[in-house]
Amino acid sequence: MRKLWIISVLIMFLAACGGGQADGPATLEIISLDHAPIRPAVQEALSVAAEYGDKVMVQSYLFGTPEGDAFAEEHGLLEHTPIAIYINGEMEVEVDGRSVKFYSFPQNAGTGMVAEGMWTMDDLRAALDQATN
Repeated sequence: MRKLWIISVLIMFLAACGGGQADGPATLEIISLDHAPIRPAVQEALSVAAEYGDKVMVQSYLFGTPEGDAFAEEHGLLEHTPIAIYINGEMEVEVDGRSVKFYSFPQNAGTGMVAEGMWTMDDLRAALDQATN
């Protein structure tokens, strides 16, 4: 009887917490500079997110706008940042056993003047796969 009670409490707890699953769609937030060199990466990231349809809710911000500046301040983005991507509120997520920070240009897309990040669009897709499953 006690075992049944413990299982019932565990089931209620998991139901209240969502069983480890997020309620509703995953979120993808992008903040970027409105500069020609970064626009292709932003557009590609938005295209990757679009592959998930209503499983991913997307919000895009630009630095230098009231909304973008508020988002940047809230997330502590104080330095020159070409692009930062947040998945479910996190810029750094674990993908395939390694930590990936969606910050600055993706690999092989930098300008030489700004260091490129250590992420790829495949990393973004893998992170969104995780967030939507």
